[in-house]
Amino acid sequence: MTDNGTVVRIQDVTKEYKMGETITMALDGVSLDIPKGELLLILGPSGSGKTTLLNMIAALDSPTTGKIFVEDDEISALSDKQRTVFRAEKIGLVFQFYNLFPALTAKENVEIGLALVIKDPDELTSRSEKYLKMVGIEDHMNKYPSQLSGGEQQRVAVARALAKEPMLLVADEPTGNLDAETGDKIWQLLQQINKKTDTTIIAVTHQAQMSKIADRAIFLRSGKIAQVTPGGE
Repeated sequence: MTDNGTVVRIQDVTKEYKMGETITMALDGVSLDIPKGELLLILGPSGSGKTTLLNMIAALDSPTTGKIFVEDDEISALSDKQRTVFRAEKIGLVFQFYNLFPALTAKENVEIGLALVIKDPDELTSRSEKYLKMVGIEDHMNKYPSQLSGGEQQRVAVARALAKEPMLLVADEPTGNLDAETGDKIWQLLQQINKKTDTTIIAVTHQAQMSKIADRAIFLRSGKIAQVTPGGE
C-alpha cells in the first residue's frame, strides 16, 4: 500500500516473455516510488523495458512477479476486466500516434473518451471544452483530425486524456511522430499541465535532453534501473 505522498509503488517487478523455448526478461527486479504530482521521465535504449514498465503502471499489462500499487489499489492483482475499469476511471493515456477518430471533431473525440465516466450531456460538453481550451485548441474544437496539424492532433489527444481528470497521465513517446519544434511544444505543454493541475505524469521517451523539464528521470538498461537523476540534469 502506498503512503500519503506516494501515488505509485512498484515492488521488485519482473516481466518475462516466452517465445518457444526462449525467455526474454523485459523487466528484472524494478522497484520505484512515484510521488503525487511528479513529472517523471523513463528513458533508455530500445529494448531496455521502458514501454513495458509504463504498461505495468497503466494496468495495460501485469508483471510476472512483484507488486504494483496505485494509491490503495494493487493493480498487479487485478483481473483483465478489473484493469479495464481501473484504466477507464483513473488513467489518462497518450500514445505516439494520436488515435483520434477521423469521423469525429476534436470536441467529439474528447467527449467519446469521457462517455464511460460522464453521462450528463451538459457536463460532457463543459468538461471537453475546458480541457480543449487548456491545451490551446479552443479555436479548432469543431475541426476534424484531417484539418489539424500533427501537433494539434496530439494536443487533442492530451485533452482527451486530461478530461477524465485522471490520477495518472501516462504518455508513451508522445512526440515520437512529430518534428523537433512541435515536439518541444508538446513537452512544454505537459510541463505546464503538470504544474497547473498537479497531475502526476509519467512519460517514456528516447530524448534524454527532455529530462530538463522533468522532476526526475530514470534510465533503464536491460530491464533494470541503471540511474536516477533529478530534473534538469
